[in-house]
Amino acid sequence: MLPVIAEQLSASPATLPFDLSALPCRATVMLAPDKGQHVLLRNAERTLQLAVSGADILHPIHLRTEAIWPAMFSKHRLRALECLNALSLGQRLPARLFRPEKRGARLTFVLRALDGALAGASHRELAEALIGQRRVHADWADPRDHLRDRIRRAVFRGRALMNGGYRGFLL
Repeated sequence: MLPVIAEQLSASPATLPFDLSALPCRATVMLAPDKGQHVLLRNAERTLQLAVSGADILHPIHLRTEAIWPAMFSKHRLRALECLNALSLGQRLPARLFRPEKRGARLTFVLRALDGALAGASHRELAEALIGQRRVHADWADPRDHLRDRIRRAVFRGRALMNGGYRGFLL
């Protein structure tokens, strides 16, 4: 989240105004009880959140941020500024500034296992679809049951997410 200050346009603008409607992304504005404004800028699967104080963000304004070096400028804030700059120039949010979710591959596996289980697939069928027939044929009967356990854990985790565990992602 990038804190910014919105200022009304002056009579002789030295810079171009910031206008939400001109950005190449979807903008969602939430008004907070304390008169603050939160803006979520979404471009494909990437988002940038602004915490806006000052003038109404729904009208063309000038944006500024406090620049107290280095205490106020973290690596994350500099990335957010770069994202805002790209959007202001009519570009997309830069992919290089958005790291992939570390749990992404695991969660994808879990959700695919859950989807198959809900569709009625057996654990062996799930393993063949998710891991591959060759590997399942070679290791399914292994007495250590590592493949069976992996599928069981994935289905269990998927059901846990489906039954309210997803809320943990929102914290």
